[in-house]
Amino acid sequence: MLSLLKTSVLVFLLAAVANSTPIEKKHDKYIAYPIEHSEFSSIGKRYESESFDGTGANYNIKLKIGSNKQEVSVLIDTGSWSLNFPGVDAKCHGGKCAAGTTFDPSESTTFRNLSIFSRSLYGGGGAVQVSGFKSTDDFYLDDGKKLPDFEFNLLNATYYPRGIFGIGYSTDANVSYIAATKKAGYINNAGFSIYTGSDLKGTFLLGGVDKAKYEGELALYDTHLAIPGKSITTSNGTVLPFPSVLALDTGNVGLTLDPTIVDQIFKEVRDEKGKVSCDIALAGNKSFTFDLGQGIKINVPYSDVFYWNSGKTACNARITKTGHHGATQNVGVPLLKHTFLTNNYETGKLGVAPVRYTDESDIVDFWF
Repeated sequence: MLSLLKTSVLVFLLAAVANSTPIEKKHDKYIAYPIEHSEFSSIGKRYESESFDGTGANYNIKLKIGSNKQEVSVLIDTGSWSLNFPGVDAKCHGGKCAAGTTFDPSESTTFRNLSIFSRSLYGGGGAVQVSGFKSTDDFYLDDGKKLPDFEFNLLNATYYPRGIFGIGYSTDANVSYIAATKKAGYINNAGFSIYTGSDLKGTFLLGGVDKAKYEGELALYDTHLAIPGKSITTSNGTVLPFPSVLALDTGNVGLTLDPTIVDQIFKEVRDEKGKVSCDIALAGNKSFTFDLGQGIKINVPYSDVFYWNSGKTACNARITKTGHHGATQNVGVPLLKHTFLTNNYETGKLGVAPVRYTDESDIVDFWF
């Protein structure tokens, strides 16, 4: 005869199986990187600000590379899957790269240049190019663990002010940082979560989900980084249905939406001369409402999209049109900084929810 304790455990397990309800498990096999923003200048071009409130906003983290653990700041990009960053003598946007964004291979005894030329294309239609050579070196975690001989592209020229850390879906542990950490046994499941706090900083989490950092329940989609959103509502109450999926792209500083949507948004903020007016757009704490389906609605202030130029002579917008009606829409920082985003690569499920601003933390393993 089973003891009462054993019987209770058996009943619990059978109930879990019968209901097909996964059990969320707290764990410590995760890797957390603080997300940062910074301000710097570059020869030939002034990058006024890289905070989420300025132009050129990005999600930036620091990686430790080489035998001497050089810290290199890179941009997190869900729209690509490889890692590249400039060498110490590289050019960034035609000028000198900022301190902390380059890697000096001569200072690392474990660096290897594979002598294979590489070129990566970014942006719509691959309009932006970065080039360099495939290389490998050791990457270190804060606790001293390392990923040996991980492959990346060491750039001699890049359009961007720093390297790009592609975290898009890939099962190749040689070039996917997330897959590599899973293969090394540092995380249980290949996947990530991204959270942005009220101070415009946040956390990039590998191998886990911080349940304290979002409101309500996650909406789950059987996709990696594109969701079938329902609509966007303007501050005037105009509901504009999305005619195509939304690709979630941390590497995009703005919103690339369908032409029919963009035309209507601009129509509502033009002055009597037909120009987009920040006096109209930024008056009265206006906000958009993104309806992502499954009950998930996220508010995006107009101030995250419209902004004055440096001389306050023109109103600029971080909204552009897709190439044609019905094309995939690419949404970036203005929406994502208000969204908790998580993706389990092994099940192909993506989760989103409104961000909850808190210092609390409740990190669990992927259950979906």
